[in-house]
Amino acid sequence: MISGWWRGSTIAPMVFEGYCNTELVCEWIEQLLLPELLPGQIIIIDNASFHPKERIKKLLAKAGCEVLFLPAYSPDLNKIEKFWARLKNYVSQIINDSENLVDAVSKAFRHLS
Repeated sequence: MISGWWRGSTIAPMVFEGYCNTELVCEWIEQLLLPELLPGQIIIIDNASFHPKERIKKLLAKAGCEVLFLPAYSPDLNKIEKFWARLKNYVSQIINDSENLVDAVSKAFRHLS
């Protein structure tokens, strides 16, 4: 799952199966995040290895946005981390054997956002 966080709620959520990688992050930015952005916004992104800094800067510059990358190992500075904790807790409460994880995460996004 990938999502942005703005004004206390998620934006451009994307639930996927498999692993997150550079191509997936860039696809998410181009297809889901860019349409949500306003020129002049500052986008804060963590320092995950699959976040290609220069490529992300170029993509977000198309929307007139600036990018700031958080220092490595600083989840306390990343506001969406609290949402991820709530989402994981909610999913663990609602998932059952007949429901797959992707469906449960999608349901949690709708409930918590």
